[in-house]
Amino acid sequence: MKLVRPLCYVLIAVAAVGAAPAPAETGRLFYTPSQRAQLEAARSRGTRPAAVRAAAEDAAQRYDGVLIRSDGEITRWVDGRATTAAPRGLQPGQTRAGGKVFEPYQLLPPAPTPPEERTP
Repeated sequence: MKLVRPLCYVLIAVAAVGAAPAPAETGRLFYTPSQRAQLEAARSRGTRPAAVRAAAEDAAQRYDGVLIRSDGEITRWVDGRATTAAPRGLQPGQTRAGGKVFEPYQLLPPAPTPPEERTP
């Protein structure tokens, strides 16, 4: 009698698992088959799509600095974040924006924010 109740629980669990529908195959999302083929061909060649290249070239990039440790490990700061990859065509302190490279003295500092007025 003690085995009947656990056996019922096991049978109910097995029936519930067997009755669950199989998940539907989602496939590739957001791309037509021809677009997907172009993306996969570009990935196999190691190139990036033109839209991604254009966005990367138009984005402003600031090379903040470089640190070379005594063991030879190099850390570079680009846009305030540490990375190991060097930005192409920039030296520390330079900024690229709109396809042009600017030196620090060519950039205007941000305007100071006015102090808040307090009412007594």
